[in-house]
Amino acid sequence: MSVKGPRKAYEDAKVHLELLGEAHEIECKVRVGRTQVHELLPLARSLSASILAISTAHARAQGKEISCQKGCTHCCRQLVPVSPIEARRLGEVMAAMPEPRRAEVRERFVRAIGRLEQAGLVDSKAPKGRAALVSKEATSSAAWDDVSRRYYELRIDCPFLEGDLCSIYEERPIACREYNAVTDPALCEALDPGIEIAPRPSPMGDVLTKVTGELTGKPQAGIPLPLALEWARVHGKTLERERDGEAMFWALLRVMEEDGA
Repeated sequence: MSVKGPRKAYEDAKVHLELLGEAHEIECKVRVGRTQVHELLPLARSLSASILAISTAHARAQGKEISCQKGCTHCCRQLVPVSPIEARRLGEVMAAMPEPRRAEVRERFVRAIGRLEQAGLVDSKAPKGRAALVSKEATSSAAWDDVSRRYYELRIDCPFLEGDLCSIYEERPIACREYNAVTDPALCEALDPGIEIAPRPSPMGDVLTKVTGELTGKPQAGIPLPLALEWARVHGKTLERERDGEAMFWALLRVMEEDGA
């Protein structure tokens, strides 16, 4: 005999957004009642997928085609920021892996962090739970460009990359889902400034990071993917705080609007 907990309640919702100069209606499911902060992830992914479909159609209407194809992995060696909620989820994905695969993937994370420390991109003396790369640039935009370039020069494979394929494709970060190049893959290989991707009216990973900061009462930042598991081990429980699901939904929409959607 098995005992099941109470079923989680969801309500259907329709979101009206102005995207790329046109009005759109997007359907989604909203968790209602007392909800842990990390449970925002399915909603964020759903909204991201719907917006991405609109964005892709918009690009094609302009004569542009997505150039990303299976086996093209240049972006899998670029700096990928994940939201705190996604970092926690990646920890769950890792924990569910059978051995010895789990140990193999964990070792890839260890090697990636080691290379980042050797390159001076991660402070080896900082307390565990690190969430930032090191740059001497003064402004945030210059620092991002600096660490992105230096990171890519190391050609570190994403720890989840196996045989030039994403081994957690259904669980891949939102930043990966929304990176859809419409230019020659050679530009991605060179990390050329001319890389163009299908428009992202409201990058959902950034939105999720900002709203997580509001809901936890602590400012959050995107976490470099190699540091995601370390961050989740140290800080993941902060995302188990409960809030009203509908209130979290409205907070997410407000941040989306502030970010341009």
